[in-house]
Amino acid sequence: MLFLRIVLMAAILASFSVAATAQRLSLGVICDRWPPYQIVEGNQISGFSAEIVKMVFERMNIEFVSMKAYPWNRAIKMMENGTADALFSANYTKDRTEFAYYPKETIVDSLWVMWVRKESGLKFESLNDLIGKRVGMVRGYSYTSDFRDFIRTHTLFEEVASDEQNFRKLNGGRVHYIVAELRNGAHIVRSLGFDGIIPLDKNPVKFDGLYLIFNKRNVPRSLVDQFSVELGKLKQEPVYKALYEKYFLLQLN
Repeated sequence: MLFLRIVLMAAILASFSVAATAQRLSLGVICDRWPPYQIVEGNQISGFSAEIVKMVFERMNIEFVSMKAYPWNRAIKMMENGTADALFSANYTKDRTEFAYYPKETIVDSLWVMWVRKESGLKFESLNDLIGKRVGMVRGYSYTSDFRDFIRTHTLFEEVASDEQNFRKLNGGRVHYIVAELRNGAHIVRSLGFDGIIPLDKNPVKFDGLYLIFNKRNVPRSLVDQFSVELGKLKQEPVYKALYEKYFLLQLN
């Protein structure tokens, strides 16, 4: 009987410890304005990635100190200096692993392609098609090293703060090409009514995953691993497919 009481007391204390930990555990999460992955309307952030992150955190009993949107380059700086705990939707780059943990699971995989004005007749079958052309890029984005090295050597590249700025420049004929993620680009083209802009998606610049990355200063690796496990489970459930269709298939087809 004494042994049973001890076991019962230990279980109660353990449950209090877990509850206290869950209550204390809260994170400041940031992103940029990047529909349909993160859609910012006033103080509210929705979108595919945002909803997935919120859903996984709820299952982990993690609460948000805040979820705020910033320009991408600033968001990366916040992760570097430790003023943010986590950032989505981020591609993998080796230099970011110096200050951030990557989960094993991606939120979703994505395709990056070149975009042109249809009337220009421009093609993209190899990087050589870009030689001497004006190419729009976004400051702070992770492009492949081969692509970035080629652009810097052979083109008149221009960097801006957001994808929307790039699409406006392309629509106005101020650049020949821009590189952008396929779903985000399709969303911008539709929302701005730029029917004359098309993706050259037969030869993508890169195929990459989008992650929620965690600040190494503020978040233990064990939490990152737990997030990856819970995200992997969620991706096998109907709710993940429903969100995929809601933000990608139904809106962008």
